[in-house]
Amino acid sequence: MTADFQIEPDAKPGHFHLLGALDLYHTHEAKLMLKKMVSGSSDPVIINVSGLTKLDTVGALLLRQLQEKHKIKIQHLKSEHTELFNLVAKAEIARPVIIPHVPAWRRGLNGLGKQTVMAYQAAIQFTAFLGQVCVTLSKSVFSRKAMRFPDIMHHIEETGIEAIPIIGTMAFMIAVVLAYQGIAQLRPLGVENLTVNLVAISVLREMGVLLTAIMVAGRSGSAFTAQIGVMKVREEVDALQVIGINPFEVLVMPRLIALVITLPLLAFLADMMGLFGGGVMSWLLINIPPGAYMERVRSVASGNDFLVGMIKAPVFAFLIAMVGCMHGMKVSGSAESVGRETTASVVKSIFLVLAADALFSILFEKMGI
Repeated sequence: MTADFQIEPDAKPGHFHLLGALDLYHTHEAKLMLKKMVSGSSDPVIINVSGLTKLDTVGALLLRQLQEKHKIKIQHLKSEHTELFNLVAKAEIARPVIIPHVPAWRRGLNGLGKQTVMAYQAAIQFTAFLGQVCVTLSKSVFSRKAMRFPDIMHHIEETGIEAIPIIGTMAFMIAVVLAYQGIAQLRPLGVENLTVNLVAISVLREMGVLLTAIMVAGRSGSAFTAQIGVMKVREEVDALQVIGINPFEVLVMPRLIALVITLPLLAFLADMMGLFGGGVMSWLLINIPPGAYMERVRSVASGNDFLVGMIKAPVFAFLIAMVGCMHGMKVSGSAESVGRETTASVVKSIFLVLAADALFSILFEKMGI
């Protein structure tokens, strides 16, 4: 057990002796006694601490605070306590910041305002980037050298050919699930044969191109952001500008053109694999042979259904490539920034794809397609 803390007055006015242990276990008691001692003395206070048997960091901090606040003098500090006291004296201890309470409704309004301003700024940045892309694209159309066909072919391979396995598998599995659920819901009504209609229309008009675009946004759009972002971190983009090369021609245009070419092809692949998956499930669960399945698909799905999906594909590709490259150019020079912009790129790309798909649905419905 540690000795109790005590304060004894000296014969001289304003002089006091500290005895016992000034540590964590006696801090509260010592703080009250010391404040009472200081406030009750009209003379300058001088404290003799030679009688302390124990002094820890909390006790040394208490003495230091009294010394600064009340201008007291501390005398006869033991050698084993001197180093600790000096260490505490050098430490800069900031006062805790008291955050005022903000009502929940005000916090909600503040958050809404911040999100609105951020959305407005993002729209301005997207519009400015779109304008720069359009200007660069118009120049590239009339300059064969500016098209950079080797770079375009490289990105076609990267975003298209290498994505065939995952896109094909995804489309097949989605169609399997769609057909299975359709059969399960329509069988009690005795119209399970209408599952073919469900699969054919939904895959050709919506599911094939939409899921392909979402997959490409997560795979290729994020890759665009990360690749350009790393180049920004390494200052390679600045180096291109220094030597007189437009970064948009080298980094943005090949990726954008390549994705506009590959996404419709991947969407076509997804349509075929989706119809194949629906045919497999129809054959296995409701005994519709492949020949009859294909005849049914041709009778229920028109060329307009296929064209609707294909028209959407290049628009989705343009949005994904635009957002991916834009966020890559926004990287500010750190690995954290690369990760943050990559995440934002995927989220915004998927959001824009879904918003564009909704607008296309309304447009085609008004046009009667």
